[in-house]
Amino acid sequence: MRTLSTLLAFSLALAPAASAFETDPAHASSYLRTLPNIPPPTIDAAQIVTLAALPLSCIDHPQDAPDHPHDYLWVHDSKRRTVDDYDKSRAFYGCFDWHSAVNSTWTLIYLLKQNPKMALAPIIRQRLNEHLAPTNIAGEVAFFADAKDTEGKNFERPYGYTWLFKIYGELASWSDPDGKKLAANLEPLNKQLTEKYILYLKRLPYPIRVGTHPSSALTMNFALDSTDLAPNPALKAGVDEAALRFFAKDKNCATAFEPGNGDFLSPCLTEAMLLSRVMDRKTFVTWLDTFLPPVDSPEFQVYAADIDTSRTAAAGSNADAEDKDGLLGSKAHLIGLAFERAAALLRIASALPPGDPRVPVYQRLASINAQNGFRKIGDAGYLGQHWLATYAVLYMQAANLAK
Repeated sequence: MRTLSTLLAFSLALAPAASAFETDPAHASSYLRTLPNIPPPTIDAAQIVTLAALPLSCIDHPQDAPDHPHDYLWVHDSKRRTVDDYDKSRAFYGCFDWHSAVNSTWTLIYLLKQNPKMALAPIIRQRLNEHLAPTNIAGEVAFFADAKDTEGKNFERPYGYTWLFKIYGELASWSDPDGKKLAANLEPLNKQLTEKYILYLKRLPYPIRVGTHPSSALTMNFALDSTDLAPNPALKAGVDEAALRFFAKDKNCATAFEPGNGDFLSPCLTEAMLLSRVMDRKTFVTWLDTFLPPVDSPEFQVYAADIDTSRTAAAGSNADAEDKDGLLGSKAHLIGLAFERAAALLRIASALPPGDPRVPVYQRLASINAQNGFRKIGDAGYLGQHWLATYAVLYMQAANLAK
């Protein structure tokens, strides 16, 4: 009978050694010359108005979901009905779902801050003042406080929570009368969800490694976006601790598993983006050398390839009626993935030393992915149009930060 030590030695012999993925500068330079010389997208005033129009068109449109299991907008009693005066007691009742209404609101705020004289500025300000009024936020706080069942307590956690944090960060850092007023209105909800999120991270035993809403890495990045703008030591400490506990020992990310159908984020790139923000530069470079493959390796080429959406139906098409596998919106998600890849690549590149050979490659691949996203953004149908502008703007935010 084999001893435990013999079995352990045998298993170690079979296990692949952790590979050092250090990128050879000459190889990286040669690889860069093989990539299309595509510049970052140029987004003019007309395109900014178009991006703002998409979320603006849905935030006042009540979520048409009478079978939604929570009593956020729809009351389930003898006859299904909407909550009384929901436009005065709910802030995020529009678009397709709560988190989409929240991220749409963030999109409007970000675009308005960056373009205060844009054509839609007056109507955006009006809508923000209506949706983020004191009574609306008080209704949100009451809803989250009163959630009794397990589903209700977990409503929109963690994805929706962290989009709310992003809204608060934008408002609290805005030198504008509306910004200061709306940040004060939002503060009770931000505080309430921050406390819930910190507790959630402390209790989470393992990270959620997916390419969709529950992703631990993505939501922690969003939380840090907020603390970068509106310092919150407790929230930042909670995210930093969880990020290192979950990911600091990771190696050899499974890039071959990307993308999954319906993904709108890259698990590998999103994790690397997060670690770039919680580690010092030297530690991060060492970690990245063993986490992502060299840019010229076959394993990395998934990030250079266009994301095939030809076999997925756009939401709102006739094919939706025949969708028996829960794949509605997968086309939109895959389009959004191009923007999220681009944003993550730019953030990672910005965290590396200027002379790192990966920097120009990551930047070029970010441009390629962003151009692919903008080229397809009109193909997604309603399930894409209500949120894809947000992910395009996330890329714009990353590009602005990288300047």
